[in-house]
Amino acid sequence: MLLLLVGGGYAIVAEPWKARPAKVAVEQVALGPVSQVLAVNGRIAARETVDIRSLVAAQVIDVAADEGDAVAAGDLLVRLNTSQPGALVDQARAALDAGLVQQQQAQANSDRAKALGENATRVAREDAERSLTAASNEVERLRAALDQAQSQLALYTITAPISGVVLNRAVDRGQLVDTQTELFTLADLNQLLVETDVDEIYSARIHAGLKALLKPAGDSVARDGTVSFAAPTVDPATGGRAVKIAFDAVVDLPVGLTVNANIIVSQTDAAISVPRAAIVTEGSQSHVMVIADGTVAARPVTFEDWPAERVIVTTGLAVGDSVILAPGSVSAGQAAVAN
Repeated sequence: MLLLLVGGGYAIVAEPWKARPAKVAVEQVALGPVSQVLAVNGRIAARETVDIRSLVAAQVIDVAADEGDAVAAGDLLVRLNTSQPGALVDQARAALDAGLVQQQQAQANSDRAKALGENATRVAREDAERSLTAASNEVERLRAALDQAQSQLALYTITAPISGVVLNRAVDRGQLVDTQTELFTLADLNQLLVETDVDEIYSARIHAGLKALLKPAGDSVARDGTVSFAAPTVDPATGGRAVKIAFDAVVDLPVGLTVNANIIVSQTDAAISVPRAAIVTEGSQSHVMVIADGTVAARPVTFEDWPAERVIVTTGLAVGDSVILAPGSVSAGQAAVAN
């Protein structure tokens, strides 16, 4: 009898036949600062890199630089065999010397004819003048030929076009090179940047001037950077837009090192954001599940789709709303309370 009374009292108080509200994890909607960040991987590159090739075909006589060497603009890198172009210069110089002698003779004949005046025939004076003109023209032609031969000779001495560091040496003494042979790769390491590609889905949001956080492989602290270049086109083969990010401060890092870059696309001081997992998208419509007056309800929303754990909700939510973090665990109309 006592047991019956106790059980009846429990039933009256607990009312086990009634459905208990589900306890769910929620997040209270509030305004707060939100950043849209695009994470990409890139590699360290020099702002200015030059692949050096020869403009002529010849045998290498001397190599004056090696990988890792710092060189200044104008420093000797490679000297080629100059026997053939040197001989052409000598021939051109000898021809010019002979032309100068003929010009001097023509000048003397012209001066003599002029000095004779009327004692020389008009035909003789005109012939002397024409001979001087022809000799002068020939000297100019021979001087131009010598300049051309000397310019060609200069091509056999290859110098550094910029100041920098030799990244790669691909030439040895005695090697026969031509215009297709890559001799050196030279880079200015004083100005390093990060080269990367941004997927075309997000590429329209990227432009020069955006700030970025750059974390080279092996570093635990990110460094400040700024987008310095965004290609005007998207590569149709890869679907990527080439982007370059410059370090705000001078860094000493090896070319080719992997860098994790977080490009800050936008920053908002006061916006509504929710975890991406709280949004349910069916077809072209999206909604979140909220608790309103103790009951679960589906609330249509629009949001800025961005590859991040949290997204900015533009319509559908207000400050103070209770958004259910696991929408798949409840259904609309169900009684629920915040856990």
